[in-house]
Amino acid sequence: MKEPLLIYGAGGLGKEVLSLVRALDRFEPIGFLDDSLAAGTLVKGVQVLGGVEALKAFDKPVHVVIAFGDPVMKFEAASKIKGPRVIFPVLKHPSVILQDEASIAVGEGSILCAGSVLTTDIRLGAHVLVNLNCTIGHDTTLGSCTSVMPGVNVAGQVAIGNCVLIGSGSSIMNRITIGNLSKIGMGAVVIHDVPERVTAVGVPAKIVSSVSK
Repeated sequence: MKEPLLIYGAGGLGKEVLSLVRALDRFEPIGFLDDSLAAGTLVKGVQVLGGVEALKAFDKPVHVVIAFGDPVMKFEAASKIKGPRVIFPVLKHPSVILQDEASIAVGEGSILCAGSVLTTDIRLGAHVLVNLNCTIGHDTTLGSCTSVMPGVNVAGQVAIGNCVLIGSGSSIMNRITIGNLSKIGMGAVVIHDVPERVTAVGVPAKIVSSVSK
């Protein structure tokens, strides 16, 4: 019997997560949680049960996956719903390759999307998103609530902090460190370390602004 699962966030990523869940044999999606949609709204055939308050209706432990790409929103959502009755499962699409699975640690609530490859000696924190067709190289760490968007290439010995957003199609070169709460723009090529709370864009990536939140 499949285990019931709720998806927190019924936007674009929520629909993609639903598609991922349907590709697995383990979970049965029983509803969305979304604070901006009316209860009863159907999204891809699955009902919105309401906002986070709808969790109170569950008197037994329930699996919940957070489908927000924005790292700060994801962190706030996880903090809001964390409790003894909420289980954050790891979702891994069947096409994902964990080349040396025994040496790869994936934190609770993380999502590994179709076509991605992780090689060896890799650590992902809680609620990390590795989106479609990404590559993560050896001896790399990704901090909690970080989001790696589609088509990103992360080379070896890279240290990415918490709540970092890595934009689609970007490349992170070997031995780079990216600080907490920073953002890397789409298509950027990061060849120098990036400090905390900044936005870096371009080829090569340069800091263009600070991140206020």
